[in-house]
Amino acid sequence: MRANFEKYDLSPKDRGFLQELVYGICRWYGELDDFAANLLHSPIRNKDRIVHFILVTGLYQIRHLNTPAHAAVAETVSACKQLNKPWAKNLVNGCLRNALRSNYQSAITIERLTHPEWMVEEIEAAWPRHVSAILTANNERPAMCLRVNKIKTTRDDYLRELLQADLKAVFDPLSIDGIILQQPVMVNQLPGFTDGMVSVQDTAAQLACDILQPDAGHSVLDACSAPGGKAAHLLERCDNQLKLDAIDIAEHRVQRLYDTFSRLQLKANVYTADATSEPDWDTPAAGYDRILIDAPCSGLGVIRRHPDIRHHRRRNDIAQLNSVQQALLDNLWPLLKPGGRLLYTTCSILPQENQQQVALFMSGHSDAILAPFNHPCALQLEIGQQTLPGVHPMDGFYYCVLYKSS
Repeated sequence: MRANFEKYDLSPKDRGFLQELVYGICRWYGELDDFAANLLHSPIRNKDRIVHFILVTGLYQIRHLNTPAHAAVAETVSACKQLNKPWAKNLVNGCLRNALRSNYQSAITIERLTHPEWMVEEIEAAWPRHVSAILTANNERPAMCLRVNKIKTTRDDYLRELLQADLKAVFDPLSIDGIILQQPVMVNQLPGFTDGMVSVQDTAAQLACDILQPDAGHSVLDACSAPGGKAAHLLERCDNQLKLDAIDIAEHRVQRLYDTFSRLQLKANVYTADATSEPDWDTPAAGYDRILIDAPCSGLGVIRRHPDIRHHRRRNDIAQLNSVQQALLDNLWPLLKPGGRLLYTTCSILPQENQQQVALFMSGHSDAILAPFNHPCALQLEIGQQTLPGVHPMDGFYYCVLYKSS
């Protein structure tokens, strides 16, 4: 989820507050919608649906922020006039004042109420022992994790710069390049961000570099690469000495690759291409030493970071994503040289996108062999390893390394 408020003339404080409202309402909408229904004598008509969202915005401030009650009520009521719904002022005012006196409790647990039912069912089926921890974690604000660019500075030196800038932070104990901020900030407040000293990247994503283990001089393909965080990490770790091809299917996503590599001053060959089709970019004659497939997926492992996923993702999306994942594996495997390694990752926690997908691929490719790898805390599966939000101190991620036999 990328909230872009650049077109609005907002102060940094107001921009931060607006972002908090957008993300927070996405995160807690199921509860807020249920609370609003309890306050209203009858549902608001569809043509006036915006009034419902005005009310929900006020309820979010009352229930989940430290906004003074009188300010939350006054500003929310004022929004009715600003949005050309002056008739709704008394309705919204009455509902919010009743909310302040209410002992509202849903008949459904908040964790289930804030997720679509199909999503809860899928998570329960996949992780029955961990479903409560996962749902609870999805409603929490994630830590802001940083990846230090070792080409430009050391982790020790960068932590000192953060502390000198009054930004409290600690070393990430699970990532050798990682730092965790105690409070999130806008990226332009990070020392040296525009000069490429640091990037924002969750611990789970940072560990992909350690697992793939490229060496300087290797030819590497990063398919589905945008916005380029993992590709950049591979280049940083190898002192910018990889022959790295970064591809993505859409022009606007490819532009984000250019932006990432430019800010970090890294060298990569960038292509707009469909990795599920015959390669139309220059591939190494002998094949790639390493291939990274960070496959398109449901994103159910990063809901805490992208709360809008619970609103736009649908159950029938999974089968469509499975087809793309299968096509990526089948199409890119021939580009890997014998003795090379392919890392398949997703930010999903669903087995049908992860170990089941790899098992299906391996059943048709006798030269694909599971390769062991180290992860500091993931669950070991029969095929690959998995982290889960609420169980591990990072996003939900799946990893599997395949070695290509001669």
